[in-house]
Amino acid sequence: MPELPPYAVGQGHALPYDVLIEIATFVSRTTLSRLMKTCRILYHECAKLQLRRRVVIETLPDLASFSAFLHAEVGGRCRWLRELVLDVELPQIPAPDGLTRSLTTAIQNYSFQSLTSIQLENAENVLNSHPKLSTGFASLDTLTTLIVRPAGTTTLAFLKNLQSDLRTLIVTYEHGLDQGHGGKEAFHPIVAFKKFRHTLETLEVHGYEAELSRTRITGTYPRVQELILDSPDCPLLAPYIHAFPNVRNLSLTTVFADRLTPDSLFLEMSLIDAFRRTNQNDQAKFGSWTKLETVTGTAADLYLTGLKCAIKVLYLNVCQWDPWSMVLPILLDASVSKLHLFVAAFNPLGDGALPSILEQLAHSPLESLNLHIHLCAQEEWDDDQRTMVNYTSLNLTGMPLAGTRIPNVYAQVPTHSAL
Repeated sequence: MPELPPYAVGQGHALPYDVLIEIATFVSRTTLSRLMKTCRILYHECAKLQLRRRVVIETLPDLASFSAFLHAEVGGRCRWLRELVLDVELPQIPAPDGLTRSLTTAIQNYSFQSLTSIQLENAENVLNSHPKLSTGFASLDTLTTLIVRPAGTTTLAFLKNLQSDLRTLIVTYEHGLDQGHGGKEAFHPIVAFKKFRHTLETLEVHGYEAELSRTRITGTYPRVQELILDSPDCPLLAPYIHAFPNVRNLSLTTVFADRLTPDSLFLEMSLIDAFRRTNQNDQAKFGSWTKLETVTGTAADLYLTGLKCAIKVLYLNVCQWDPWSMVLPILLDASVSKLHLFVAAFNPLGDGALPSILEQLAHSPLESLNLHIHLCAQEEWDDDQRTMVNYTSLNLTGMPLAGTRIPNVYAQVPTHSAL
């Protein structure tokens, strides 16, 4: 930035513009708007600051104001926009859509060289109802992050035409998309997002439930480090292990995470065991991940994966009705170094199951345990239960494990007033 003249802040005093602009980076949008009205220099500089912050469009008046803001200064402001969230119901064609046309014109005619992130809520309707806007977004070649939800056939077609090399992709699938004709494999994330397989580093997928044959996997995603899978109804991991061999951070949430109840436990356990056997057989035949650093999931989620590989840090949630019999196989198979154990149950110690499990891990690689115990709001603890937890926590601290003592045991216990 060239040297700027001082800005008068009082009689006999002057504040350099570069200092004032630096201060302006910390003020509210309202204050920035007021500063823009004071002089020509701040009119330009504060406009840049407005667009360097995350812009969220939630209403049609927001969109009208934003479009007018972009078109000012002959579209020169567009190059400063960095992150856009479009969370608004746009007018449907053939209804008047001047607002959409204004935004489309800006995208088609001006430079958005700094725009790296777009989040499209109601994506399927927006892209389907406004093809010119969809074409405009697809022509952007600067995006590194894209969030779309819900994603249907139009959104997936849009992704195939996108000119940007994405590093982070977060997709929530439209309900039932994977149940349609040809959808079970053609729309699977491993197949649908292969355009980005050489650049993608983080993939987060919600709501896709169909399985995928290994024969449909034509290449790997070598740069993906973080994989987040939410609510797969058919949690078979072999395709993901093959397609994302270098994953370091894995988070898994299956339909079993919140579906286990005392009434359904017997039926669900037979299904969970079936998935576990399949996953174990696949890993024995094709191999497993070798670079996992962090893994997050519930006992049911991680038990059915049958993960048999080293994990540096495991965040394991034992939910209210998760059987404690799942915990030990998870820890033995996965070869965990550091365990963060979150327990939410009426009897958080599982009638002695937890101490027993840890005793059986005496010769495992486990070096550190952080134990978080909490209860549901409707549950109550009496003084005897609280004493039992505190006593067990002290015993765990002194328990020898892998030739050492557990260095970190943290018991989070709610007070009566919090219940």
